[in-house]
Amino acid sequence: MISQLLPRLPALPKPTPLLALPGKMIPGIVHSRGLVMILNRVLADALNNEELHFLENRILQIYVADLSLDYRLTLQGNRLAAANSDLEPDVRFAGDTREFMLLGLNKEDPDTLFFQRRLQLEGDTELGLEIKNFLYTLEEDFLPKPVRQAAEKLLTLF
Repeated sequence: MISQLLPRLPALPKPTPLLALPGKMIPGIVHSRGLVMILNRVLADALNNEELHFLENRILQIYVADLSLDYRLTLQGNRLAAANSDLEPDVRFAGDTREFMLLGLNKEDPDTLFFQRRLQLEGDTELGLEIKNFLYTLEEDFLPKPVRQAAEKLLTLF
């Protein structure tokens, strides 16, 4: 009743157009180096146990479409490294921010996201399956608590 009397406020725009600006303006190698720094810390145990050996001399592209972010990663020794964006990826995962956040927070399993075509996999499907299987092995709380909490809040924006 009262809500019918109040003027309707316009819906807030989704944040992605504004958030996509850095993806469009900053070279991909810079984004990739930032992601690599984070992943080397978060996945330190898996890297030390050589659980990511399948990425040695291979290039994984992660493309976050709505933010225009193009990450290219490879494994050198027991550490992830940024790969040059000019190099052709062996496998490519593509999707929007929301889907990658759901995956990273273990809110949805990879198969669901792929079968519903919310994440795309292109290239070397065997390598893609190895990556997907690795994602299944990650514990629900593999992200540090502050990162997880921030990501869960960000997820509400997408």
